[in-house]
Amino acid sequence: MPTYDYKCDSCGKVEERVHFMQEIPQYTCPDCGTTLVRLFTLNTSGFIFRGGTETINWKEKRHHLKISEKLAEKQKDKVGPKLRPNIAGVEVDSWKDAQKLAKEAGMNHESYTPYVEKEKKPLII
Repeated sequence: MPTYDYKCDSCGKVEERVHFMQEIPQYTCPDCGTTLVRLFTLNTSGFIFRGGTETINWKEKRHHLKISEKLAEKQKDKVGPKLRPNIAGVEVDSWKDAQKLAKEAGMNHESYTPYVEKEKKPLII
């Protein structure tokens, strides 16, 4: 709850009162009994300002990075990791090239056929 300052017009006494922002109370002076008038004060305690400081900007940026990492993980689960063809430690660009390299090396090149067929089809997300 915010803190407000009230002043008595007749005796000049100033008091601090705590109440809700929506509440419009009628306080009386304990010394003379007249109605207290609320003073305009700039009290920023209890309020949170977004942005403007390096700490807050860093926290917001970190939060957005965590959200984007979670989305990337969800996409990997949905689509699956992209496999790169690797024949005896040599990485090639496509599965067709991997099949050709395996055939030249005398390896079982028929096992690459499903990947070659899958590579021909466009990926629909």
